[in-house]
Amino acid sequence: MKRLFAAMLSLCLLAGCGRTDSTGNTCRAEESSGDGDVPGKTEETGADAGGELFRIIRSQDGAAPLLLAKESGGPGDVYTLSPTTVEPTLDGRSTAAMDLVYTPGTLLEITYGSVLETYPGQLAEVTAVNLRSDGFDDRCALYLRVLNDLWAVDEGLNSDITMLSVDLSQTGLSDSEQAAVAWVFGGMHDISETMTMSYEELAAEGYLSDTAPEVDGIPHWKDGCLFTITEQETGDNELNGARNTVTFDAQKWRSALGAYFFADCTAEQALDGHWGDYTVGSEAIS
Repeated sequence: MKRLFAAMLSLCLLAGCGRTDSTGNTCRAEESSGDGDVPGKTEETGADAGGELFRIIRSQDGAAPLLLAKESGGPGDVYTLSPTTVEPTLDGRSTAAMDLVYTPGTLLEITYGSVLETYPGQLAEVTAVNLRSDGFDDRCALYLRVLNDLWAVDEGLNSDITMLSVDLSQTGLSDSEQAAVAWVFGGMHDISETMTMSYEELAAEGYLSDTAPEVDGIPHWKDGCLFTITEQETGDNELNGARNTVTFDAQKWRSALGAYFFADCTAEQALDGHWGDYTVGSEAIS
């Protein structure tokens, strides 16, 4: 039974965290360790009436603390779950004889009483944790790999930044998953000011220089870098035989003359929900 459970849930593990708030603007709060020791206000949620559904975005070596995104949630629905004394279940059955692995992409049903108002929020008064064997989807892990690969190429574009924005609004990720991925990515690279704004939003908020029509200059972001993934609207994104595929473009942008592109990338999803490696159709630099 232990081997069966591990086979279902042992996939790629992620680590790290970033910082973004519920609106996509900069959050300067200290990083939460997920162990419940961060001070903050506790909000009663009424969640103890029944479990709510979350997806694991990051785990600590396959164990708690966990970073979670509420299923179909908004940008503020990113949470941590500390180790608890509650015995988890798998599809409602006891896991006492199993070696549990909390794999990113797994769905959890959690019953809790309150949330500590940090960002991410911390689930408290947890009375039930149920792992689901269905609904596994680690697309967040796929896009984190893409973002990190983009970071590593032409690294001079982002070597001196103090802030970044991750725009995943044109992907199939929910708002909560987008915010969680940005949080993780920022933390992986020690960037404390992480946002989820698009180019247009960054320009409107005054982050970019030389964007006014009357200025004869080149738009650029002096202190930051914008990372964007855009899924293409093609038939390849539909279920195709035994696999689901997605085609997307990815780029990092520092200025009109400083950007790097992955074009026509393709990835396949296995029947168990795991996204494998992706291929890059072409690369470009400006």
